[in-house]
Amino acid sequence: MKFVATKEALSDKLSLCSAIAEKRQTIPILSNVLIKAEKQHITVVATDLERQLSLKINDCEVLEEGETTVSARKLFELIRSVSDDTKLNFKVRENQLEITALSFQADLAILPVQDFPFVDIETHNFNLSLNGSAFGKILESTSFAMASADVRYYLNGLLFETSQKKINLVATDGHRLAWGSYDHNEDLEDKKIIIPRSTAMELQRILNIFPEEISFSSNNSQLKVEAESFIFISKLIEGAYPDYKKVFPSGEEQSLSTSKSPILTALSRSAVLSNEKFRGVKFELKKDKLKILANNPNKESAEEELDVSYTGDDLEIGFNINYVQDSLNYLPDEDIEFVFYGSENSCLVKNSSKDNLVHVIMPMRL
Repeated sequence: MKFVATKEALSDKLSLCSAIAEKRQTIPILSNVLIKAEKQHITVVATDLERQLSLKINDCEVLEEGETTVSARKLFELIRSVSDDTKLNFKVRENQLEITALSFQADLAILPVQDFPFVDIETHNFNLSLNGSAFGKILESTSFAMASADVRYYLNGLLFETSQKKINLVATDGHRLAWGSYDHNEDLEDKKIIIPRSTAMELQRILNIFPEEISFSSNNSQLKVEAESFIFISKLIEGAYPDYKKVFPSGEEQSLSTSKSPILTALSRSAVLSNEKFRGVKFELKKDKLKILANNPNKESAEEELDVSYTGDDLEIGFNINYVQDSLNYLPDEDIEFVFYGSENSCLVKNSSKDNLVHVIMPMRL
């Protein structure tokens, strides 16, 4: 095997594969990526036995076809260390992968290709096409609310739900919830699957690099996302996702409209003096005014008053400051809206002009 490629052509793709390749090295071959050079492109494959990513890289010159496996981490770190326009030469020789660039040379150990395990692709009974760029943006604006190590295993993932011409993505950790909706041009069968946290985060990174039209298919245990440049396969979380619609508050609404930048700036200052354990912040609302207050057990405090658009009743409500910051950071528009339902009920945070993204934040007693 012998080929030439630039850092620019390889670096981002190998970063995706490196994130999947097994780092604990319980099975040595799982820390490797498989590289296959054929005709006008190379294919790079990484797996941890639950997920598998196959990437097609066209921006290269294949001089000799072949395949091998090599450490994903070492390969990525070596390539990342050179300048962007550097051409790298790859050649398998004497059970090693030789990499040369300018005056630099490295020889990496390789393992037999026949030892590399591939994930079996199952039969999928659910298929649809999606705009990868638009879907990736909704994914990014919802996946942040997933739990990370909850005993309720189904919360450590993202609900993918289809009904009629709608695709809904839902994530919650029990204290906050993010809901995003994506319009499809065809009627869809009712379907619910739970995508694992690691898969959702990796898919988000993939779609940032490859914002292509994607084919999305699944059964009850496996997901496959395919595009011209990649094939991504993952196990799903089996189980029933809770009825997230019950989390949305109801009752008399009181809305606050404003730009998010001033609130984020004020929250960043308040966060310095909020309780390090509970991370509480209080909102005090009066006509066209929002006061943000924070304090800690050392009797330190901070408060800041902002001009907003608010005509509701006077209201005091507490939140985890991190949850408010996350919600604002993951809403794409500058103009945002808080919808309050009293001091004891959850609050909605959304874009002012769109209803396809809604975040729910539970209140906090301070």
